[in-house]
Amino acid sequence: MADSTFCVGCQRGKEDITAESWCSDCSELVCKTCARVHERMYPPHKIVPMKEIQELSSSLLKLSKNCENHPDQKIVLYCCQHDTVICDSCVPVSHPNCNPIISVEKAAKDVKDSTAISDLERRMDNLSQVTENILSQNEANLEDLKKSRSKITKSVTEMKLKFIAHLDKLESDIHKDIDNKYEQCTETVSRIIDSVQSSYDSLSTWKKDIKSLKQYTSEIHLFQAVKFLDAKTHQQELEIRDIQTATVPTLTYHPSGLELNIQNKLPDLGTINIENVPVSLFVLDIDQQCQFMVGEQRKLSLTNSFKTTKLGDDVRVYRGCFIPGDRLLLSQCSQNKLYVCELDGSSPLVIKVDYKIEHINLYDNTHALVSAGYGGIQIIDLILLKPGRKIKVGGHCYGITSVKDKIWVQNQSETLTLMDISGKVMNTIQTTFDPCDIMDIIVQTLLCKNRNIRWKRTNVNV
Repeated sequence: MADSTFCVGCQRGKEDITAESWCSDCSELVCKTCARVHERMYPPHKIVPMKEIQELSSSLLKLSKNCENHPDQKIVLYCCQHDTVICDSCVPVSHPNCNPIISVEKAAKDVKDSTAISDLERRMDNLSQVTENILSQNEANLEDLKKSRSKITKSVTEMKLKFIAHLDKLESDIHKDIDNKYEQCTETVSRIIDSVQSSYDSLSTWKKDIKSLKQYTSEIHLFQAVKFLDAKTHQQELEIRDIQTATVPTLTYHPSGLELNIQNKLPDLGTINIENVPVSLFVLDIDQQCQFMVGEQRKLSLTNSFKTTKLGDDVRVYRGCFIPGDRLLLSQCSQNKLYVCELDGSSPLVIKVDYKIEHINLYDNTHALVSAGYGGIQIIDLILLKPGRKIKVGGHCYGITSVKDKIWVQNQSETLTLMDISGKVMNTIQTTFDPCDIMDIIVQTLLCKNRNIRWKRTNVNV
């Protein structure tokens, strides 16, 4: 809700008249008299009773109609290529080659029924669910930490009974260490919970805002609100993704093992370490697919390209995929080399695998999969940038993809095999063709031509 309850127009005339409504087109509070004036404009402005906007966030009510970069200019255009609203002055300065650029009225038309708002609501729902799951998981982690603390304390106490005279002091020291490390762990997990709870609360507020705005505001204001909340939601998605990929602390105990000649050989009762272990990932929509906010108005365009000589002399790229951190994972034709580089080909690193590479696929945020013919499947560690263990698969592994934690591989003629990361076969499907190249729902395309690499992303239906 806005900070003032007076009519904005009347205040400009040095009068304090209580506002009874809100003009969605002007984004300002209006009194009864001014409301009639706004309704008589052409086209008529959308007037919303004050009671209908009581629960709306003030930031949404105050969305400016003027351009951020040119405050004296009204927002009148929408750049489909950059997915942003702009003014006339922005076009020659920041968007001279963008296409298409359409009026904000055209972009906002039918926004209430568009995929933009439904996609934003779906992403908010997804982000809310993920934050709820992370909260539950971290609360369970706190319980596990308590159990670990109790178990370790018991072990230390049992050891103390064997050499009570010498262990009284050592027991006191180790208990302090346990408590200190436990405090560190609980502080870390509590910070995560506080951060996630804050995100969850913000999302709850924004979802209420969206529902209210869809019913009572104008399409242009709703369109601006969608863009505003889209940016906020994207920021929350990035923060939650960072939390997902982070490790969580746990308590472990490492006894010294010295029970004989204790006074000479046992200076302490062991050490308490905090070990960060991976946690189960709850998939964010932002990590599963690309977003197109205005239906068919957006066109594909080339965003990056570079010559393969950036990777080295005589490099011919055969396969590739996108990996986290805005990087590419590329394979050398008929070689056992992988290249990790930035989207412009800079900072290349070489990973040598055990067999010639057939196909590459991103498994999760920290691992990629390489099909290696009769060598099976090799896991690539994207954190250490090193080859990991191999999954034994019968036949000749060629096409490969993954869906959540399951792997599909073409290892026989006209056959698709479904397995888990341990190599356990879960299903086999016979096809009427040879599935050499397996597509994901999200296609990430690398175009390699004339020793140049170009890439783009697009959604397809399969």
